[in-house]
Amino acid sequence: MSMCISRRAHADRTSFKLYREEGGKLKDGKYIWTEFRCPNIVTEGKKTCIECTVKLPKHKYQANPKCDHGLVGGPYPSDSKLYGSPFYLKEIKEGWKIHQADELRAKEAQQLASSEMARKKADATEAVPVTTPVKPKQPRKVRLKKTEAVLAEPLPQVVAEKLETGPAKFVESMTAPIKISDVIVVKVKKIRVEGKDYYFDSESGKVYAVSTSGVGAYKGRYNPEAETLNTAYPDSDAE
Repeated sequence: MSMCISRRAHADRTSFKLYREEGGKLKDGKYIWTEFRCPNIVTEGKKTCIECTVKLPKHKYQANPKCDHGLVGGPYPSDSKLYGSPFYLKEIKEGWKIHQADELRAKEAQQLASSEMARKKADATEAVPVTTPVKPKQPRKVRLKKTEAVLAEPLPQVVAEKLETGPAKFVESMTAPIKISDVIVVKVKKIRVEGKDYYFDSESGKVYAVSTSGVGAYKGRYNPEAETLNTAYPDSDAE
């Protein structure tokens, strides 16, 4: 795989104006654009990508891929208004000047595009085909270290213990979530709905009251997007 070699213009907002002095005042001239090499990948045997294949003569927008700026390292077409193009040289010949900061930026962009092209040619020259069969290496086994997740601020959890003689019982716990026989541990966080504090289980959507002993009774289901509490929703753990 290789990169497209089409020369393109940077966005309009990065272009600059030429200038000259007239009557003791500075007058702005035509806009000039800076270049870059198209970063798209091309199919094997092609020089330019699909986006840069079609060029329209005298295209209105210089930064559009359809505007013809030629190939990196090649001549600039007449439609191009890039730094170094015939259009630019004509403006300079007619007395227009370029600000030093703009010229440094334009030259840097020009050199960057050319250096990328030179690097591509160097890589192609140094590439040597390998004819000796190489035995594929066996993938190295990586021993994974056992890690444990640690919360900086552990959240309280609700333990719902289903009893044979009555409804589920809730207690507050700081231990990791577990599920064994008739004991279910869920992680909750404190939220505030309509001026009241509740404990919220994000996995089930259930909301519990806040009591002096910790987690209180089931109060309904909470919708985080709408920020509403449905107190009429039955508790599935009580079924």
